[in-house]
Amino acid sequence: MELIKNKITTTNLKASKYTQFTIDDDFNVPDAKSDIDKIIASSGNVLLENIETLDNKVRISGVVVFKMLYQTVDGSVVLENYEGDIPFEEAVNVDGIMAGDKVDVSCNLEDLYVTMINSRKFEVRGLIGLKLWACTQVSAEGATGIMNGSGIECLNQKLPFTNNIVSIKDIFKVREDVEIPAGKPNIGRLIWEQVTFNGIETRTVDDGVHISGKMELFAIYKPEEEMVPIQYVSSVKDFEGIISCDDVSEDMILDDTVTVGKGTVSVKPDADGEDRVIQVEYNLNMDMKIYEDMELSVISDMYSPSAEIEMETEQFDYENLLIRNNAKTKITHKEQIKSSQPQILQIVHISGSVDIDDVKLMEDAISVDGAVKAMVLYVSSDDSRPVGQLEAVIPFSYKVESTPLSEQDSVRITPSLDQISANMLGSDEVEIKAVINMSITVFARKKVNLITDINLAPIDMEQKAAMPGIVGYVVKDGDSIWSIAKKYYSSLDSIRKINDLATDDIMPGDRLVIVKD
Repeated sequence: MELIKNKITTTNLKASKYTQFTIDDDFNVPDAKSDIDKIIASSGNVLLENIETLDNKVRISGVVVFKMLYQTVDGSVVLENYEGDIPFEEAVNVDGIMAGDKVDVSCNLEDLYVTMINSRKFEVRGLIGLKLWACTQVSAEGATGIMNGSGIECLNQKLPFTNNIVSIKDIFKVREDVEIPAGKPNIGRLIWEQVTFNGIETRTVDDGVHISGKMELFAIYKPEEEMVPIQYVSSVKDFEGIISCDDVSEDMILDDTVTVGKGTVSVKPDADGEDRVIQVEYNLNMDMKIYEDMELSVISDMYSPSAEIEMETEQFDYENLLIRNNAKTKITHKEQIKSSQPQILQIVHISGSVDIDDVKLMEDAISVDGAVKAMVLYVSSDDSRPVGQLEAVIPFSYKVESTPLSEQDSVRITPSLDQISANMLGSDEVEIKAVINMSITVFARKKVNLITDINLAPIDMEQKAAMPGIVGYVVKDGDSIWSIAKKYYSSLDSIRKINDLATDDIMPGDRLVIVKD
């Protein structure tokens, strides 16, 4: 007699952690640029450079790149910009992490403050939210069948589990040319540009991952001709492509995180040699895990009417994908400008970001609390302050329907903005609308005892002989054909045949005839 064994391999979450840390630095305005009168707007992004895992610690280094738009004291220049970066290195304590473990890291610039110290100096402060996931691959062998096991009854259990087929990191390059409208003057110099990506969708295809979305460019530029007012350009471009990935099929499950990486915005001539094209080149960093739902039939118990079977077992902890979907919710908010700000003449651009503050598991839902941060750039009615920015923080709560979950389950939610828009309600009020997308992945943590070996011993003949040869049995709560047959040294086929059972379903109160083998 020999056990037939199959190997089960899956990926389990080993540790996770969320933490925050700050960055802070002072900067001087270069001699070639005009003095600061008022800071109007700022934007930034976190670029990770290195992740090092140590025992119970993860060391992360990177850089925060930022841009600042300001009004100058020089009436002929009006608007100017500054671009810079702040390097950082942070050590995060994570119990259970070992040197060499694979760790996924997500960094988000949750807050960015640019404060004027004097006309030639300013301070940049930021708050970075950092999420860590450490996964480990686990394997075990369990009995799925038996060879030459005549007279041995086996109880099979279907074991559904999620197998991590591949984990890869790649870069998808977005390259788009934006030609300014015919009625606008040629570009002399870019003053401010902002590139955002919305409505990103990904899915597995045969031998790859398909990605699509919208890239929005907003730019302020000084025209080539003197005495021509500053110009504003806004354009949205659709993009799509495929990232090659062998051994992937369209029916597999994709769990990915897409973050904006390095990028450049530059001016190039059109076909006539005039500077009328803005060229955008940006990297989208893709961290992709591709799974396949699998099911394996394993032996969970065995017995023999003619021998005692001692089973050796090993506990196998595994994760099974329960939920993988995208939930969307809409928000609408009215925001008034501060009394110290100039009145709104025209909205020229809106950008935003979304953060998750709290996730709670409920009986039949996942409760998500977060906030959308919106920045509305506008032309003002005050000639001395031609451009202003309104900032709004819009809280939201949303419940995502789900199957019952436990605190041990692993829940991961990645938020993004599908759409955001702003409309004037008056010279001092704006209505902001946004569509929030939440990519939700839930893994259920489960345990199973796998049979790894068996030992046969002679049966206790006195105990078997003491059992009656035939028994009339009334089914009780918790009984199954398996438990009854095992108790009375009978076989499953015998019980089915004698009692004319079409299935193994029995109910409390049913009457059965049991014959000892």
